[in-house]
Order: sequence, then structure tokens, then C-alpha cells
Amino acid sequence: MAKAGKNDVLDTMEDIRGNGEHILIVEDEGALRVMASEMLKVLGYSVVAVAGAEEAVPYLEQNQAHLLMFDMMLGLGINGRELYERILTFRPDQRAIVVSGFSNSLEIGRALELGASQFVKKPYTLQELALAVKKALLG
Repeated sequence: MAKAGKNDVLDTMEDIRGNGEHILIVEDEGALRVMASEMLKVLGYSVVAVAGAEEAVPYLEQNQAHLLMFDMMLGLGINGRELYERILTFRPDQRAIVVSGFSNSLEIGRALELGASQFVKKPYTLQELALAVKKALLG
């Protein structure tokens, strides 16, 4: 699994800042949703954050996001991998990163196989998140 970490090319915070790219965060825990949103805004991204699939799917049916950042465990309803799989049916090129407190999940592996390009383990630092987002956006 790809894990955000130090990179020879993107090694300073200035290298990994955003340029207003639009990111949709799907995180069921309110405090973590706010924290991730604030971190990404500080990095120069435009952010919309929702609590689950029931908000994320209709949002992406009507809007585009440069990147989808989703938690693997979304409480009630479908998990992050199932959400990503559903989104890929109407946005087949949707870039994504997986965020989870668990690192040895079969579902994380499946999400990466579907096309999510990065895995970020909670808790993460600003630099870890910044690097994962930049790598995902660069494709």
C-alpha cells in the first residue's frame, strides 16, 4: 500500500502547497472532518466536507472535485471502498486518497486497487496529508 511519506522531489511545504484545487472530504467524525478541512484550507485547497455517502454521492453527481478524500470507516451505511466504487460508476477517473486509523485492512487494499492512489494513516501530520494530496493530484 502506498503510504504518504518523505519524497526526494516534493520535500518542502512550499513544494506541496495547493493551488485552489477542489477536494471533497468524506469523514463521519465531525471533529476529524473539521480538522482535515482546516488543514487542507491552510495548504491552499478549496474544500467541501460531508459526513457520509448519502451526501457525497449526490454532491459528486452535481459537482466535480479534483480529489476525493474518504475515510474507510463511515459509520452507518456503506464503507469508504463501497462509496468509491459507487462514485467510479459515474466518475470513472475520480482521483482519491484513503484515510483510516487501520493499516491492515483488506478494504483499503481494494480501494487502492480500484484507483485510490494514496493511503494516509490516522493520525496524520500536516506534511503527511499535504504530500499525499499533492501526489494524488499529480497522478
